[in-house]
Amino acid sequence: MFCNSEEWSALSKRLPTVYNGAGLGDRSMNVRGALLLLTILAAGFWIRTLPSAKDGSALAKWWPWERSPVVTLYFSDGAHLFPVSRRIPATHDLPHAALQALLDGPPPGSGLKRPIPQGARIRSVAVSHGIARVDLSETAPGSAAEAEAAYAAMVYTMTRLPGVTSVAVTVDGKAVIADARRMPLLYYASPNGLVGVPSGANSPRESIAKYMAGPADPTVTGVPHDVRLVNYAYDDAAGLVSLDFSYTESVRTLALEKPHIMRSVLLGIVASLTEIPGVQAVRIDFEGHSRLGLGECSDLLRTPQPRPQLLNDERLLGA
Repeated sequence: MFCNSEEWSALSKRLPTVYNGAGLGDRSMNVRGALLLLTILAAGFWIRTLPSAKDGSALAKWWPWERSPVVTLYFSDGAHLFPVSRRIPATHDLPHAALQALLDGPPPGSGLKRPIPQGARIRSVAVSHGIARVDLSETAPGSAAEAEAAYAAMVYTMTRLPGVTSVAVTVDGKAVIADARRMPLLYYASPNGLVGVPSGANSPRESIAKYMAGPADPTVTGVPHDVRLVNYAYDDAAGLVSLDFSYTESVRTLALEKPHIMRSVLLGIVASLTEIPGVQAVRIDFEGHSRLGLGECSDLLRTPQPRPQLLNDERLLGA
């Protein structure tokens, strides 16, 4: 499409001679034409140097914003795990960058708490055979409860990264956690966003049963208590869970009066079930109703929904 070196040489011989004794106006037109042709040819050579569109890693070097990853960081709202989705700069060491983002703490004004003590530093992070091995500086949580919250935040954050299935933590080289794995979470709606509650569920059927039993904390919301699961199906090959709930007056009222909470409930169901290995998407129905309330949640109904890319978008917290 563009000229090679031989073609360039041939074309250069055919370029107009700028100072050929013609008038000033002719010379100006010749100069502009020559510069335009040179610009087009130079652009062609530059485009040839760009990486192939099939080479995603190479493209990231030219356009890093195309590969700027989103990580989900698990902070605390004082009572529950609170996931926060944060976009971080493109990096060749995502595990280190994600852990550093967790150590940096929650967004200002969000009201969330930092689970890992301020001052803790990363000594090293390495991923091998699915295990993220983290070594931190000596600064460590004080009480047993604080230590448990800090390590849980690390495990939940790191195991959402591609290729990480468990986490081992050392402090100044001394082991404190060995091969800790993620326990599936149930996500309920709170006034500030989705919160995570460990469920211990081992299957999608068990997960939705625990979800419908309702949260123990009355300040967070799941499906209304009068809602029943009319039909459940799991296509193991497709990784698709299909749920048909009863449409009750409580559902209609929640959708009309608190549409943002109703939407969070539906997203929480999808996020909860896709915590189970093998589940790729969830289809939610309410006895054939294509809308709830005034229809704010219609896009989440009756079609397969993959795991939400953003759980509590950081840009919206405290807004």
